[in-house]
Amino acid sequence: MKPLRVLSLRHQLGLAAGLAALAMSGLVLAHPQPWAWELALTRQVQGWTWLHGPLQAISWPGNDVLRQGLLMLLVCSLLARHGWRREARTLAVAGSGAFLLNLGLKALVARARPAADAVQLYVTANGWSFPSGHVMFYTAFYGGLGGFACRKLPPGSRRTVILSLCAILVGLVGLSRIFLGAHWLLDVVAGYGFGLAWLLAVGAPLWQADGLASPAAHTTPSAAPRQVEHHG
Repeated sequence: MKPLRVLSLRHQLGLAAGLAALAMSGLVLAHPQPWAWELALTRQVQGWTWLHGPLQAISWPGNDVLRQGLLMLLVCSLLARHGWRREARTLAVAGSGAFLLNLGLKALVARARPAADAVQLYVTANGWSFPSGHVMFYTAFYGGLGGFACRKLPPGSRRTVILSLCAILVGLVGLSRIFLGAHWLLDVVAGYGFGLAWLLAVGAPLWQADGLASPAAHTTPSAAPRQVEHHG
């Protein structure tokens, strides 16, 4: 009898994140209206008015599908141009897959967005609320880019800048979506869960341990990136 294969830490984390997000989906399906504590939290966060500018800037890259797609194309093209072709393809799958998965989940759960009679709306967001598209995409795409930089770029200013930018975007996008009145807390937390689960499922080539490999190793032998939002 073959022994059971033990899941790697990556798969364990991905499974835990995905199951937690699915549990939140079930909770929202059973109770689609915002919980009292979600409403209270949003109102408290929106009291920090000095955060309006910075948090609006955090959400800006994902406010429009075209802009989001162009930024993804730019980043993946730069990776491929510098020889990281497998990583570029993987990052494109992580980002585009998160976007498409989010559309399906939103249609399935069909939770309404926060309303103006309940909280302040700093943006006019279209579509359903659960899970947050911004959070899912940022976690999968910018989280994947950060994982790539951490494991495959040599120490230096370029690596530090990329890691810092990715950490800021992923770490603050959830707070941004709540502050701007685009999402409730469960939308955001589930977005992190689904985004992380998807990234860990498909993103291994981004951080797979192969040392600080030269980009040339990834090329062929011949070869020496109130508003109206359309996503989120």
